[in-house]
Amino acid sequence: MLYRYKARASDGSVVYGSQQAQSNAQVLQWLRERALYPIEIEEVKERAAKTLKERLQTMSTIKLKDKAVFFRQLATMLQAGITLGTALDMLADQTENKRFAEAIRDVKTMVDRGTALSAAMATKKEFSKLMVAIARAGEEGGVLESSLERLATFLERQDELRKKIVSASTYPAVVMSFALLVVFLLVTVIMPRFAGVFEDLDVELPLPTRIVFATSMWLSHHWYLPVGLVLLIILGVYVMARNKSTKKKLDAFRLKLPLFGDIWKKSVLARTFRTFAALVQAGVPILSALEMTGGVSGNSVVEDAFAQLSDQAKRGASLGETAKKIMVIPPLAAHMIAVGEQTGKLEEMVDKVADWFEFELDEKIKRLTSVLEPLLIVFVGGVVALVVFAVFMPIIGSIQGLLKGA
Repeated sequence: MLYRYKARASDGSVVYGSQQAQSNAQVLQWLRERALYPIEIEEVKERAAKTLKERLQTMSTIKLKDKAVFFRQLATMLQAGITLGTALDMLADQTENKRFAEAIRDVKTMVDRGTALSAAMATKKEFSKLMVAIARAGEEGGVLESSLERLATFLERQDELRKKIVSASTYPAVVMSFALLVVFLLVTVIMPRFAGVFEDLDVELPLPTRIVFATSMWLSHHWYLPVGLVLLIILGVYVMARNKSTKKKLDAFRLKLPLFGDIWKKSVLARTFRTFAALVQAGVPILSALEMTGGVSGNSVVEDAFAQLSDQAKRGASLGETAKKIMVIPPLAAHMIAVGEQTGKLEEMVDKVADWFEFELDEKIKRLTSVLEPLLIVFVGGVVALVVFAVFMPIIGSIQGLLKGA
């Protein structure tokens, strides 16, 4: 059973919290062992079953921004002198995401039982290995508050990077999808009706018109084939991404795509080097930081690159010299890493590398948007012009024939 308590500490401050226990007396004993004078103890009544809405809420995804806010507020509360258990309890109550709130309450329960914060976080899948590692490094170094602040800043930057990529890809994706939908409806619905009209008029059609009409008639009867092909491609990409042997080839192909490949590469490298910098700044050992960074990169090519860095670092090789031999890492980034090693400011230089990648990403996105916009307009205009040309050619020919006959 779960009990909520209000107690007074030896310094006179009032402490709030909750504790799992079998009875009220067990909670009293638990408080006395911690030199807390109980003021109020209340059993929390748990409902037998959750509503469908509550179940859906507990299954919902947790936004990166929510996690950043949680760690920022937790660090602020700890700096203000609020105990860890009380801070977790307060944050659980004010967290809107039900799934995340439950995870925080579970962590709080374990902390009340004497478990370290990082160890409690490690038992919940809502907290990544990176979050656990930074919290553990802060606990071991006695700087938990600053480590949590650094973690919050890192998560905020990751969220900003994700939003940049989403905003950059949303506009062309929406415009292209709408254009393809309009073209598909134009070719499969409208054009066959014009073809039927001209067929009834028994008019000799020009070659371009016959080709367009034949294509539209075929698509109107076999529309499911292109739709099925698109779905098959999506399924194929999904299966390849799930298979370890094909995922490496797919990830390498993504980095070589025209226009979008460089954006994908810079976003992955920016996120990866930012992660590495955050881990090193938090006090995580270099080898552990390298292994963990490769695991969260999300790209097999970059993961292999950090595996090479880790292997060479174990043998005593320089990170900068090793990075120069890895194709996916640009020479400038490798040079900055080498300078960071030589000056003893590796984490600062790696953070600057991440800043550089983000700057390059911003510029690339701006250029891509400026190029795609006219291309999409030309594409849509070209298709419409082709359809209009195919329809009006026989009409003009018929009119000219009538005028000559008159």
